Amino acid sequence: ALDCGHYMAEEAPAQLLEAVQWPLAKQPVLVVGHQPVLGEVLAQLLHLRHDGCPVRKGAVWWVRTRERDGHSQTIVVAVQSPDSL
Repeated sequence: ALDCGHYMAEEAPAQLLEAVQWPLAKQPVLVVGHQPVLGEVLAQLLHLRHDGCPVRKGAVWWVRTRERDGHSQTIVVAVQSPDSL
C-alpha cells in the first residue's frame, strides 16, 4: 500500500504514478489517499478534460492498463461506493 498523503504539490499525479510504477508494475498496487490528488491522478489516467475527477470519500476504484491496437488504455474495472461496502 502507498499513502499518497504527502504528494501535495502541482506535480503530485506524476510523482504518484512514478512511485507505483504505472503502467509497468508487475503486481497490483493499493493507493490510499485523499482529494485532490486521487482525483487528479484518475483524470490524468482517464484522459479527462478536467483537472480532476470527483472521488467520493471512502470509495474504492480499481483501474488497470491494457494494450489495444498498439495503444495503452486505462480501464476502470470497478468503482465501489462506501455505502455498498
